[in-house]
Amino acid sequence: MRRRGMAGTESGTPNDIRTAATIRALARLAPLDLRRLARDELLSWMAVLPLAVAPVLRLAAPGLVGALSRLGLNAGSWLEPLGAVAFAVIIPVLMGTVVGFMLLADKEDGTWRAVAVTPVSLRGYLVWRAVVASGLAAPLVVLGLRVGGLNHLDWAADAGLALAAAPLAGMTALALAAFTDSTIQAVTAIKLGFVLLVLPALVMGRDGSWSLLAALVPSWWPLRAHAAMIRAEAWEPWVAGAVAVGVLLVAICLHRVTRTAR
Repeated sequence: MRRRGMAGTESGTPNDIRTAATIRALARLAPLDLRRLARDELLSWMAVLPLAVAPVLRLAAPGLVGALSRLGLNAGSWLEPLGAVAFAVIIPVLMGTVVGFMLLADKEDGTWRAVAVTPVSLRGYLVWRAVVASGLAAPLVVLGLRVGGLNHLDWAADAGLALAAAPLAGMTALALAAFTDSTIQAVTAIKLGFVLLVLPALVMGRDGSWSLLAALVPSWWPLRAHAAMIRAEAWEPWVAGAVAVGVLLVAICLHRVTRTAR
């Protein structure tokens, strides 16, 4: 509820005023980000790449499977895991990379120091960036799964897998901000990250120590949820685990950034 101040004008509580100022400041970032994407060829290419991956895979997969079958290789069984890696791992990481590069650019030009003394605060700004990255990734994962045609999941499973995969985007964005200081370092980190995040797909069907080690990689959780989906098993616990692991890693990266930025 609003109450009148001594001068007779309506005003909110200090927390309300601060929240409104924060929302207005964050809302002004959207058009600035769009202009930045339009000017940066690398970021704009990475941002639209997920939209091209799904139809390309849908068109190319049958021919590739047929060609490998004629060579005596059964590639059909790999289509669904391939789709999970492409849409539930690579797409979120790409979205996180785009936002992470924006964060690095802001870090280099002094925006972090400026934001730290505004109502937004550096922590709020970083959380907002992580939320935007994850929010962009989730619908793109669903779109990729539906258009790509490599997985025969229903809408509920698609949404569940998108929910499990989306935190990878926020984690990637804040990891780049927390552990790299330049675009060159970020590019190297992303290359190594892709290799690491794809590895759980290679050991998904194995038991024992391999499975335990793979569970330490954040991409294992959405891929494990996908494996449960295609086996008609309960996949909701794995989705919940993926979200919990993603939020934990985002919090760790956020803590490191805010601690080192002081």
